[in-house]
Amino acid sequence: MSILWRSWVTFTAIIATVLIVLALLSSFQHNALYSDLIRQRLSVVAQTTAHSFQSVVNLGLPISMVRNARKVLARARQTDPRITAIHAFNPTGIIVQTTDPDDPGKVPDEVKLAQSLADSSQWSVETDTELYSGISIRNAAGTTVANIVVVYPKEEFVERTTAVVKHIATTTLGLLIIFSAAAYLLLRLRLSGPIHGLARLDLLLSAIRHDGGGGEKTPPMTEEEAANLGFLRADIETLEDHLHRATKSYDAAISSLGITDQAIDDSTPIDDDNGDGQAVVVTSTPETSLARLIARKLVPWAGLLIIGSALTLGILTIRTVNRSIEPEIANRTTLMGTVINSNIQRAVSAGVPLAKLVGAEQYFGSFLREFPEVAYIGVATGRIILEAGKRQEDIYGPRRSSKDVVAYPIESGGEQIGYIIIDVDTGYIAKEFENVLLDLAVVALVAVLLAFEVLVVMMSVSLTAPFNRLQHLVTLQAAGDFSKRIEARGKHAVDLIGARLSERAETLHRAFARAWVKTTPGVDDDRSRSLKDLASRFGLSTHRPDLMLFSYLNDIRLPLFLFAAADALPLAFFPLFTRAANNPLSWLDLGVVISLPLAGYLIAIMAASPYARPLAERFGHRKLILLAAGPAIAAHVGLYLSTNVIEIVLYRTVAGFAYAIVTLACQDYVLDVVPKEQRMRSLGIYSGVLFAGIFCGTAMGGVLADRLGQDSVFLVSAALVLVSGLLVYCLLPGRRLPQAAGVGSADGTSASIWAPLRSHRFSALVFGIAIPTQVLMQAFISYLVALYLHELGASVADIGRTLMVFFLMIALMGPTTARVTDGRFDPALVTVLGAILSGVSLLVGAIWGTQLGILVAVWGAGIGHGMVRGPQVSIAMTIAETDLARLGSNAVLGSLRTLERGGSIIGLVVIALLSSTIGYAAAIGVVGVWALVGVAAFMVSLAMSGGLPRMRRGEQQ
Repeated sequence: MSILWRSWVTFTAIIATVLIVLALLSSFQHNALYSDLIRQRLSVVAQTTAHSFQSVVNLGLPISMVRNARKVLARARQTDPRITAIHAFNPTGIIVQTTDPDDPGKVPDEVKLAQSLADSSQWSVETDTELYSGISIRNAAGTTVANIVVVYPKEEFVERTTAVVKHIATTTLGLLIIFSAAAYLLLRLRLSGPIHGLARLDLLLSAIRHDGGGGEKTPPMTEEEAANLGFLRADIETLEDHLHRATKSYDAAISSLGITDQAIDDSTPIDDDNGDGQAVVVTSTPETSLARLIARKLVPWAGLLIIGSALTLGILTIRTVNRSIEPEIANRTTLMGTVINSNIQRAVSAGVPLAKLVGAEQYFGSFLREFPEVAYIGVATGRIILEAGKRQEDIYGPRRSSKDVVAYPIESGGEQIGYIIIDVDTGYIAKEFENVLLDLAVVALVAVLLAFEVLVVMMSVSLTAPFNRLQHLVTLQAAGDFSKRIEARGKHAVDLIGARLSERAETLHRAFARAWVKTTPGVDDDRSRSLKDLASRFGLSTHRPDLMLFSYLNDIRLPLFLFAAADALPLAFFPLFTRAANNPLSWLDLGVVISLPLAGYLIAIMAASPYARPLAERFGHRKLILLAAGPAIAAHVGLYLSTNVIEIVLYRTVAGFAYAIVTLACQDYVLDVVPKEQRMRSLGIYSGVLFAGIFCGTAMGGVLADRLGQDSVFLVSAALVLVSGLLVYCLLPGRRLPQAAGVGSADGTSASIWAPLRSHRFSALVFGIAIPTQVLMQAFISYLVALYLHELGASVADIGRTLMVFFLMIALMGPTTARVTDGRFDPALVTVLGAILSGVSLLVGAIWGTQLGILVAVWGAGIGHGMVRGPQVSIAMTIAETDLARLGSNAVLGSLRTLERGGSIIGLVVIALLSSTIGYAAAIGVVGVWALVGVAAFMVSLAMSGGLPRMRRGEQQ
């Protein structure tokens, strides 16, 4: 499959995923909204009916004593002829009165169960064929003594929802075809350079296939042809030059060995005594950003197509839903107008003037709460005399007599003395779909990030990695080195050229082996000396050429992204999930119990981190990651099946162990693969991919938990880990990589983690900056935010969207801080400013005490955390090179990581304990104060050492 088709399939798959997710969300939202509207309408009928029975119950009499009960029920049923029946039944389910001529005697078990489990007097339930909406009638003691239930058929509901689902599915398919075609045309335009470059490779392949003698020189490119190659021009021109030189070297070797055409065609296999010993794993020394360059060129267009298709589907879907819901809204408005008109008419008939109706506006307000799609209710007599709600200006305009306004006349003595105005909110459907639109924004953003990672890996696998392998091999042969070969299994020109060059090397080695066999062992004659010279000159031997295996930074991008996303999926709801589980540890404070899974997770990370690199050296990166993926999958499945807190703590601890092993194995893979001069930049890419995965997981976790339930999210996490493991198996080399010289474990510890604390500057950094920053991350972000937002009434999806802001700010501020401050500001100054911003933001959130306040706190904390991360390590390295030079940077960094993790665990448990006593808002304030006190102590330490932060970086501290 060509690069164009692979890119098109990738684009189409991502667009299809977003459209399908949006279509499903919209369908679910429509069905839920339509069902709720019907139930709420029926609930009003039930409430109105119940008022007639309540007075009898207040006297202590049973509802069977209501003489006109059947007439009351029949009159209520007349408000909507589609109502199947209205039953009045006692708590045992026995029907006392009913409008159904075929009295069923008892209500269905589902109705009885729904009533018994209801927390309030209103309740509803849905079966395969009917909708039930009821209200419980309670006596003065609050005991339910009777119930009214309205029965409504589902035929119309099923018919309308089915029609909407079909319409949305048809629209989705049509948009997919349209945007897929647009993607193809766009890709053909944007990938014209690589496409022309691959076409040029076809000419090169044709030339080297006829290289029996002097070869066939490829016609030189014209300036127009070269310009068409775009950003591949320099690479193709270099490849052509090296290929021509490689052919000359091959011809020279053929001539020196005196090989005939018959010998060239001889494919007699060469003994390979050393087996795997001949295989060589070559790190990606020619690593380029070509795959990322192509991906960056395509991702903006991918984002445009994704967002464009989603917005188009969203607009068309809301129109479809509006058309579907309008009849039900009209029914609800009619019911409301009928009920209000009946009550007002009764008062007017009793001689009460309209302007003297006491409590009318409060009465209207109760209807507005019951019918959220209604924006305004008013009573007019030529002017508005009673009203509640807000007028819809686009409907009324300068005149109140607009035909769009529903009015119900009020009569007295046979004459109209006024009318009731009911104004429907035209934006109601859009408001109800607000959560869907927010979820869509999250899905679209995640899809764009996923598209970038997929495109990078896809371009690397299909174009840049084969191209890099070919360039490496042809460069060796251009220099006269035929000691290596590559294994090219593809059928594209780049793979076939590599295969042809490898065949050349095999041919020379076979010829050399045959010539060497003819020499006399142990005799150093002219023939043997000549062959030794040729072996040295052209890298020949009596065995097969060494097989080169390549590894690249891009190999671990997508697996790491998916694994990080899988681990972060439960973040938005995990404290809530723990709190809802059975608690065998009732003797412990509840706040501490909720924090135990997170504490176990952090302890596992701290314990496993020092062993990641030794294990990678022993098993190899691929095998180690696959070994750790197994426990990770088991942990997520175990969390799905868990029933109590102890099981949750156990499985979350296992997940923390797996997370530490996998992420650090990926980090070590980067260190071992890339050259030393590219190490810092590559680690920056690694961190960016890791936090992009955490960001996407946090955002999507809230959406999935809201739609599928919290338990099901763990199965999604397990599936993502499985996919990540499969990608690791396919992309990473199976053999162990040689460890990069001078690289130690980033989390390695010295004999004593306490030794660096002898430096008061290091102690101030640990206890003033590192630990408070980690406490903020764990106690605030991973613990308090979810619990406090839930207390404020936020949904799990809202919590996920709030938390994703934190990781988004880290991802944006990390590289921005490095780029803006490098060479301009002292790292200590940036660290101090970031820590102050974090602390102040938390205090603002604690004092404000609203969902918006917590969003501001999370936003500020994310910016501050992003500012602190990089400079904190820079300060530690400076201290390691000065005050603690005798210990070395590995020991200092290992001590910093271990102490900050240990401190964060202690801080998490302390804050959890405090939150149970002083509340979540106050606990957030404590974390903010902790951060500010810590940064103050850090500044005092700098002042004592004469190293206060400066605007311009001067002499190192």
